[in-house]
Amino acid sequence: MASVWAVIGVSMASVAAFFGFASPLFDAFNHFQIILFISTLTLFFSSALIFIKSPLRSKILAVGAIGFLLSAITVVPEQLRGILYEPNEANSQPIIKLMSNNMFGLNYDMKRMANIIDAQNPDIIALQEYFPDQQQALHPRIVGKYPYFLRCGGRKRSFIALYSKTEFSVENGTRCASDPSRFDNPAARIIASLKDENNNEYTMVVTHLNWPIQINPLFNEALDFGEKIIAMSARKQGEWEELTKEINQIEGPIVVAGDFNSTGWSFAMSKFTDDTGLIRHSQGLLTYPKLLYLDGWRETIPFLSIDHILASEEVFMQNIVAGEQTGSDHLPLYAQFSVGPGAF
Repeated sequence: MASVWAVIGVSMASVAAFFGFASPLFDAFNHFQIILFISTLTLFFSSALIFIKSPLRSKILAVGAIGFLLSAITVVPEQLRGILYEPNEANSQPIIKLMSNNMFGLNYDMKRMANIIDAQNPDIIALQEYFPDQQQALHPRIVGKYPYFLRCGGRKRSFIALYSKTEFSVENGTRCASDPSRFDNPAARIIASLKDENNNEYTMVVTHLNWPIQINPLFNEALDFGEKIIAMSARKQGEWEELTKEINQIEGPIVVAGDFNSTGWSFAMSKFTDDTGLIRHSQGLLTYPKLLYLDGWRETIPFLSIDHILASEEVFMQNIVAGEQTGSDHLPLYAQFSVGPGAF
């Protein structure tokens, strides 16, 4: 019976994920698509053997097949695009290299981080979970090469930063608390205007959003059941709406980088790209978790695509890859792009 319930359970999760457009709660299952894909496929074949003489065999296999197919429809196209991705040829405009990484609050090896930054030599660095202890150790190591920067502090999603080799101006829509002792700040957002070597302007957006679902509302006795369900996804929905509004007010080429805590398979991410017109270039790049706590922190194989780099259609994306581990539980993303006339 345990095998039967396993087939039913993972298949129902696949069905819920497939109908994620109907509810953020259903959409949350899309975070587990890689696991659902592997689980439904494994359970389908194992059930074919386990229930070979059972009169329920055909029904169990049908349930398993539905779960697998719905997961495959969602996850396979995205991962194939990532596998088949090839860099574009360089063009006549200067190439700008961007590094984006969630640094992980328990990553204290800033010498390693600085060495990776030095080796990769990005023009722009977008950091998330850049906590005070990390700032104290990393900032002096890189500020000589990246003298233009903005660091934000506050709640967990507010510790972000932008470092650049060239000067930038902070634009309206930036939400950056400078006081790390405050923990009531909403998710931070940096919006900066930069120029390449040919004086072509573009806008860089750095952010770190929350997970799709909160469980705290379930324990709020002031809310009835329906209100609790709605409140579970209200915070993230509000963050999507605010970010969409700010991006839609920006003119010209835009590049957006950060930890979105939403996978590329989620309907929330698809809606965001539809509403902003941005192109998500980080397709098929699994960046999290690179570390899991299993009786100590251990390296693992990432199965979530929650770190993203997106750009408007005016941006020519030459290449984008996930890089080597920086000591974080997230792999970094590196993108090379250009803007301006002749970029395409």
